[in-house]
Amino acid sequence: MTLDEWRARRRQAKVTNRDEEPDVLAPPEAFSDRHADETLRNEYLPGHDPSAIRARSSTVDSRINSSCSGWVTQPTSAEFYDAIHAEMPTKRQRALIRMWTKEARPDEIVLAWAEEVYTVRELVAAIHRAKADHPVVARELNRLARR
Repeated sequence: MTLDEWRARRRQAKVTNRDEEPDVLAPPEAFSDRHADETLRNEYLPGHDPSAIRARSSTVDSRINSSCSGWVTQPTSAEFYDAIHAEMPTKRQRALIRMWTKEARPDEIVLAWAEEVYTVRELVAAIHRAKADHPVVARELNRLARR
């Protein structure tokens, strides 16, 4: 779906309810590619360990520990980071991205952004590549799309 088609769908959804979002995930270019910085990280995560960013995200580690404890080989935050940035994700990488979209709470999605795991555009692109979107996730993430 093109950005223009998605925007038309968004306008239509808002006709009856201004807070409604489409249940189809917008294309990546609808989202900001802004990286978090130390100032934002300190605002969202006061007292945060400065080494627990990107591939060493404490937010991602926590979610993996909760959601992947039954995996034969438990993934790591570095593995998730690589999955998000993989142009052609492997089956396991797609499974990690699906886990994130289904299990991560909205605050965890924002905190992982603050820990520089991804930009919102990178996350959405990874979800599209992994074919891991579903209506609930789409509506939540679409709230972050630029107007």
